Amino acid sequence: MKLAIPRFGETVAPCFEHSATITIIEFDGRREVDRTDFTLKTRVEFDRIRLLRDQEVDTLICGGVQQHFEDMIKTHGIQVISWVEGTVEEILELFLQGRLQPGADARQTRAPGTD
Repeated sequence: MKLAIPRFGETVAPCFEHSATITIIEFDGRREVDRTDFTLKTRVEFDRIRLLRDQEVDTLICGGVQQHFEDMIKTHGIQVISWVEGTVEEILELFLQGRLQPGADARQTRAPGTD
Protein backbone atom coordinates (compact mmCIF):
# COMPACT_ATOMS: atom_id res chain seq x y z
CA MET A 1 0.00 0.00 0.00
CA LYS A 2 1.25 3.49 -0.83
CA LEU A 3 0.08 6.75 0.74
CA ALA A 4 0.74 10.25 -0.55
CA ILE A 5 0.66 13.26 1.78
CA PRO A 6 1.30 16.80 0.52
CA ARG A 7 3.37 18.62 3.13
CA PHE A 8 4.09 22.10 4.36
CA GLY A 9 7.08 21.56 6.64
CA GLU A 10 6.11 18.73 8.97
CA THR A 11 2.36 19.32 8.69
CA VAL A 12 -0.18 18.25 6.10
CA ALA A 13 -0.36 21.04 3.52
CA PRO A 14 -3.58 23.04 3.74
CA CYS A 15 -4.13 22.93 -0.04
CA PHE A 16 -3.05 20.04 -2.28
CA GLU A 17 -3.15 22.12 -5.47
CA HIS A 18 -0.59 24.58 -4.11
CA SER A 19 1.70 22.33 -2.05
CA ALA A 20 5.35 22.28 -3.06
CA THR A 21 6.29 18.92 -1.52
CA ILE A 22 4.61 15.54 -1.33
CA THR A 23 5.73 12.53 0.68
CA ILE A 24 4.95 9.07 -0.62
CA ILE A 25 5.12 6.30 1.96
CA GLU A 26 5.01 2.60 1.15
CA PHE A 27 3.75 0.09 3.69
CA ASP A 28 3.90 -3.67 3.95
CA GLY A 29 0.92 -4.21 6.20
CA ARG A 30 1.47 -1.69 9.01
CA ARG A 31 5.25 -1.61 8.56
CA GLU A 32 6.73 1.34 6.70
CA VAL A 33 9.19 0.11 4.06
CA ASP A 34 9.96 3.29 2.08
CA ARG A 35 9.45 7.05 2.28
CA THR A 36 10.28 9.46 -0.54
CA ASP A 37 9.78 13.21 -0.79
CA PHE A 38 8.99 14.73 -4.18
CA THR A 39 9.27 18.41 -5.04
CA LEU A 40 6.22 19.45 -7.04
CA LYS A 41 7.46 21.80 -9.72
CA THR A 42 4.12 22.43 -11.38
CA ARG A 43 0.58 23.18 -10.28
CA VAL A 44 -0.90 21.54 -13.37
CA GLU A 45 -3.53 19.09 -12.10
CA PHE A 46 -2.70 16.37 -14.63
CA ASP A 47 1.00 16.45 -13.67
CA ARG A 48 0.12 15.89 -10.01
CA ILE A 49 -2.28 13.08 -10.87
CA ARG A 50 0.36 11.53 -13.16
CA LEU A 51 2.86 11.50 -10.28
CA LEU A 52 0.34 9.75 -8.01
CA ARG A 53 -0.50 7.24 -10.72
CA ASP A 54 3.15 6.64 -11.75
CA GLN A 55 4.11 6.07 -8.10
CA GLU A 56 1.18 3.64 -7.75
CA VAL A 57 -0.36 5.57 -4.87
CA ASP A 58 -3.44 3.93 -3.34
CA THR A 59 -4.51 6.74 -1.00
CA LEU A 60 -4.02 10.50 -0.95
CA ILE A 61 -4.33 12.14 2.47
CA CYS A 62 -4.55 15.91 2.19
CA GLY A 63 -5.80 19.19 3.59
CA GLY A 64 -8.03 21.13 1.26
CA VAL A 65 -8.64 20.02 -2.31
CA GLN A 66 -11.02 21.37 -4.93
CA GLN A 67 -13.93 19.01 -5.58
CA HIS A 68 -13.30 18.65 -9.31
CA PHE A 69 -9.63 17.82 -8.60
CA GLU A 70 -10.63 15.25 -5.96
CA ASP A 71 -13.07 13.71 -8.44
CA MET A 72 -10.31 13.41 -11.07
CA ILE A 73 -8.00 11.72 -8.56
CA LYS A 74 -10.72 9.25 -7.58
CA THR A 75 -11.33 8.51 -11.27
CA HIS A 76 -7.80 7.07 -11.33
CA GLY A 77 -8.67 4.64 -8.54
CA ILE A 78 -6.98 6.61 -5.77
CA GLN A 79 -8.83 6.96 -2.47
CA VAL A 80 -8.89 10.53 -1.12
CA ILE A 81 -9.08 11.42 2.57
CA SER A 82 -9.32 15.20 2.58
CA TRP A 83 -9.71 18.15 4.90
CA VAL A 84 -7.39 16.72 7.56
CA GLU A 85 -5.12 18.76 9.84
CA GLY A 86 -2.07 17.83 11.85
CA THR A 87 1.51 16.73 11.46
CA VAL A 88 2.31 14.05 8.92
CA GLU A 89 3.24 11.65 11.74
CA GLU A 90 0.00 12.31 13.69
CA ILE A 91 -2.10 11.76 10.57
CA LEU A 92 -0.18 8.58 9.67
CA GLU A 93 -0.79 7.19 13.14
CA LEU A 94 -4.52 7.88 12.90
CA PHE A 95 -4.61 6.23 9.47
CA LEU A 96 -2.80 3.13 10.68
CA GLN A 97 -5.16 2.90 13.66
CA GLY A 98 -8.12 3.06 11.28
CA ARG A 99 -9.30 6.30 12.91
CA LEU A 100 -8.61 8.80 10.12
CA GLN A 101 -11.74 10.30 8.59
CA PRO A 102 -12.20 13.23 6.18
CA GLY A 103 -12.20 16.44 8.19
CA ALA A 104 -10.08 14.98 11.01
CA ASP A 105 -7.99 17.28 13.18
CA ALA A 106 -5.23 15.23 14.80
CA ARG A 107 -5.07 17.64 17.74
CA GLN A 108 -8.69 16.86 18.61
CA THR A 109 -8.35 13.08 18.30
CA ARG A 110 -5.48 12.58 20.76
CA ALA A 111 -6.16 10.55 23.84
CA PRO A 112 -6.34 12.58 27.07
CA GLY A 113 -2.93 13.07 28.67
CA THR A 114 -0.92 12.49 25.46
CA ASP A 115 -0.14 16.18 24.75
